[in-house]
Amino acid sequence: MKEYLLLIRENLNDYGKMTPEEMEADIHGHMQWVEELVAKGHFKGGNPLMPERKRLSTSEGIITDGPFADVKEGVSGYYFLLAESLEQAAEIARGCPSLRAGATLEITEVIPAG
Repeated sequence: MKEYLLLIRENLNDYGKMTPEEMEADIHGHMQWVEELVAKGHFKGGNPLMPERKRLSTSEGIITDGPFADVKEGVSGYYFLLAESLEQAAEIARGCPSLRAGATLEITEVIPAG
Protein backbone atom coordinates (compact mmCIF):
# COMPACT_ATOMS: atom_id res chain seq x y z
CA MET A 1 0.00 0.00 0.00
CA LYS A 2 1.00 3.60 -0.55
CA GLU A 3 1.20 6.20 2.20
CA TYR A 4 -0.98 9.33 2.14
CA LEU A 5 -0.82 12.44 4.30
CA LEU A 6 -4.22 13.76 5.34
CA LEU A 7 -4.13 17.35 6.60
CA ILE A 8 -7.04 18.66 8.64
CA ARG A 9 -7.66 22.35 8.00
CA GLU A 10 -9.93 24.18 10.42
CA ASN A 11 -10.69 27.68 11.62
CA LEU A 12 -7.85 28.26 14.11
CA ASN A 13 -9.82 31.04 15.77
CA ASP A 14 -12.20 28.36 17.09
CA TYR A 15 -9.44 26.65 19.09
CA GLY A 16 -10.32 26.44 22.75
CA LYS A 17 -13.98 27.35 22.19
CA MET A 18 -15.33 23.79 22.54
CA THR A 19 -17.14 22.86 25.70
CA PRO A 20 -15.59 19.98 27.66
CA GLU A 21 -18.42 17.76 26.40
CA GLU A 22 -17.80 18.77 22.77
CA MET A 23 -14.06 18.19 23.23
CA GLU A 24 -14.67 14.74 24.71
CA ALA A 25 -17.03 13.83 21.87
CA ASP A 26 -14.49 15.04 19.29
CA ILE A 27 -11.67 13.01 20.87
CA HIS A 28 -13.92 9.97 21.15
CA GLY A 29 -14.88 10.28 17.47
CA HIS A 30 -11.24 10.36 16.40
CA MET A 31 -10.35 7.42 18.65
CA GLN A 32 -13.18 5.35 17.15
CA TRP A 33 -12.12 6.28 13.62
CA VAL A 34 -8.49 5.33 14.36
CA GLU A 35 -9.66 1.96 15.72
CA GLU A 36 -11.56 1.38 12.46
CA LEU A 37 -8.54 2.41 10.38
CA VAL A 38 -6.24 0.10 12.36
CA ALA A 39 -8.66 -2.83 12.01
CA LYS A 40 -8.76 -2.32 8.23
CA GLY A 41 -4.99 -1.77 7.88
CA HIS A 42 -5.30 1.88 6.77
CA PHE A 43 -3.65 3.63 9.75
CA LYS A 44 0.04 4.50 10.00
CA GLY A 45 -0.06 7.45 12.40
CA GLY A 46 -1.44 10.86 13.19
CA ASN A 47 -1.72 13.59 15.80
CA PRO A 48 -3.45 16.86 16.57
CA LEU A 49 -1.32 20.01 16.33
CA MET A 50 -1.00 22.95 18.71
CA PRO A 51 -2.31 26.32 17.47
CA GLU A 52 0.92 28.15 18.33
CA ARG A 53 3.15 28.43 15.26
CA LYS A 54 6.13 30.13 13.80
CA ARG A 55 6.28 31.16 10.22
CA LEU A 56 9.53 31.21 8.28
CA SER A 57 9.90 33.07 5.06
CA THR A 58 13.07 33.61 3.13
CA SER A 59 11.47 36.40 1.14
CA GLU A 60 10.78 38.36 4.32
CA GLY A 61 13.89 37.13 6.14
CA ILE A 62 12.07 37.04 9.48
CA ILE A 63 10.46 34.52 11.83
CA THR A 64 7.08 35.44 13.27
CA ASP A 65 5.03 33.85 16.05
CA GLY A 66 1.47 32.62 15.60
CA PRO A 67 -1.45 32.32 15.76
CA PHE A 68 -1.73 34.76 12.88
CA ALA A 69 -4.61 37.21 12.91
CA ASP A 70 -4.71 37.30 9.12
CA VAL A 71 -5.02 33.51 8.86
CA LYS A 72 -8.37 32.05 9.84
CA GLU A 73 -7.81 28.52 8.59
CA GLY A 74 -4.81 26.39 9.46
CA VAL A 75 -3.69 22.80 9.87
CA SER A 76 -5.02 21.45 13.16
CA GLY A 77 -3.94 17.83 12.77
CA TYR A 78 -2.79 15.13 10.43
CA TYR A 79 -3.06 11.42 9.70
CA PHE A 80 -0.90 9.08 7.71
CA LEU A 81 -3.22 6.73 5.85
CA LEU A 82 -2.37 3.55 3.97
CA ALA A 83 -4.29 3.03 0.74
CA GLU A 84 -3.94 1.60 -2.75
CA SER A 85 -4.70 4.91 -4.51
CA LEU A 86 -5.48 8.58 -3.95
CA GLU A 87 -9.12 7.79 -4.70
CA GLN A 88 -9.19 5.10 -2.00
CA ALA A 89 -7.45 7.45 0.46
CA ALA A 90 -10.09 10.11 -0.25
CA GLU A 91 -12.84 7.58 0.31
CA ILE A 92 -11.24 6.53 3.62
CA ALA A 93 -10.93 10.20 4.62
CA ARG A 94 -14.70 10.63 4.33
CA GLY A 95 -14.88 8.91 7.72
CA CYS A 96 -12.74 11.53 9.47
CA PRO A 97 -14.81 13.11 12.29
CA SER A 98 -13.34 16.56 11.57
CA LEU A 99 -15.02 16.58 8.16
CA ARG A 100 -18.45 16.38 9.82
CA ALA A 101 -17.39 19.24 12.12
CA GLY A 102 -16.76 21.55 9.17
CA ALA A 103 -13.06 20.99 8.55
CA THR A 104 -11.50 20.79 5.12
CA LEU A 105 -9.32 17.76 4.43
CA GLU A 106 -6.33 17.72 2.09
CA ILE A 107 -4.82 14.41 1.00
CA THR A 108 -1.60 13.81 -0.87
CA GLU A 109 0.61 10.82 -1.54
CA VAL A 110 3.87 10.68 0.39
CA ILE A 111 6.89 10.06 -1.81
CA PRO A 112 9.05 7.38 -0.20
CA ALA A 113 12.55 8.62 0.61
CA GLY A 114 15.50 6.35 0.31
